[in-house]
Formats: sequence, C-alpha cells, structure tokens
Amino acid sequence: MSENPFDFDKNPNLPTNDYDIAVRQSIPGYDAMLDMLRALFQLYLTDDARILVAGAGGGNEISVLSQARPTWQFTGVDPSEKMLAVARSKVESLGIQNRVALHQGVVQELPLHPFNAATSLLVMHFLPDDGTKLDYLKAIATRLEPGSPFVLVDSHGDKQSQSFERAIEGWQKRAQMAGMESERLREIVDGMRQHIHCISEERTLELLGQAGFTKLTRFYQAFIFAGWFASSVVE
Repeated sequence: MSENPFDFDKNPNLPTNDYDIAVRQSIPGYDAMLDMLRALFQLYLTDDARILVAGAGGGNEISVLSQARPTWQFTGVDPSEKMLAVARSKVESLGIQNRVALHQGVVQELPLHPFNAATSLLVMHFLPDDGTKLDYLKAIATRLEPGSPFVLVDSHGDKQSQSFERAIEGWQKRAQMAGMESERLREIVDGMRQHIHCISEERTLELLGQAGFTKLTRFYQAFIFAGWFASSVVE
C-alpha cells in the first residue's frame, strides 16, 4: 500500500498554498455547500454563538461563517500544521484574530467547554470505521450544548458497489472539467481507493445516532460527497 496522498504535512504534491483552487476542483458545489452551511447556522444560532470547527485547516468554514455574524466566536482544530497555517493566514487577513482560537491536534484533546454549534467538513472519511469514527463523533457531541446544530460533510458509499464506481467516474470527469491535472487526478483516485474510509449513508446515520445526534437531514449531495444536518440530543 502506498503512502497516504492526503497527508498535507508529508506529501509535497499537496499544494497547501493553492488549497482553495484544489478543493473547488475536487468538491462539486463547494461554495454552494458553504452557503448552505451559513444559511443553516444563521437560522439556528444566536449572536453570541461559540462554534467548533473540526478540521479547520484551510480556514474556509471560519472565513464564511465569520462574515455571517460579526459576534460569533470560533475554535478550530486540525492535526495538520501546514493546513492550520493556511487557516491562520485567512484569519489574520480578515482581522478576526480576537474571535478565533486555532489548535493543532484532534477534537478529543480540546477541553470540554460547551459549544453552540459544530462543523466537520471532509474529515471523517479519513478515519476507519473500527470505533474511530464513532469516537470522533462522540467527542464532538460531548462538546455541544443540548440541541445544538451540527453539520457533517463527508464522502460516502460502498466502495465495492457499482453505484459507487459510477459516482467516482462522474466525479473524475467533473474534476477534469474543473481543471485538475491528470497526474493529480490519478493520485487522488488511487488514494480514495486505499486511504479513504467511505461508509454508506445508512451507516453514517447510524453512527450519528449512536454518538448522540438526532433530527438527521441530508442537505447536500455531489457524486460521492454528501452533507447532513443534525442536532445534539436535548437532555
């Protein structure tokens, strides 16, 4: 098995300096998905909300949400030093350092301070479904106030199924149309097959329920990528 091509700190072929281009080539409807995230949080959060951003490297969730309400506070966590540097640069360029705390590491290492909302965009598919995915979701749930909104966006599907293969084919063509270079595209596809731990939507919803989330609603779909809106269980 090859080295993980999605390791932002070790793979020199992952251009963190043009991450914004790469992510839009990779994720169909990426900006629309962020707009939907912003709309959902504007509906359900108050002006003094504290938001947990899991996988905050790149800084796009914080950038978009910080423009929605000037009083929202953010705590971002990501294991990648290079990707956190990208996020930190965006935070500084927006002048919102007083509203954002960034931590290198994983959610489980954060103090149990209650948040009013959380996001996990394109993170959980890197985790195996051997209890690690569930532990990750539980770590988020235990850091949320009861009834708080949570948005999960992830790749999903049964990698052995014909429907997944058809979705991958469509995704590849669209990425090519969006300007992704052929070598990079081949590397990502190979990496998806070896290093991305996709699970079915049924399994995703099962894990969300086990972790303590309810009111599960799919709001976004783009080939193998999907987004779900949920709420932490009210005590």
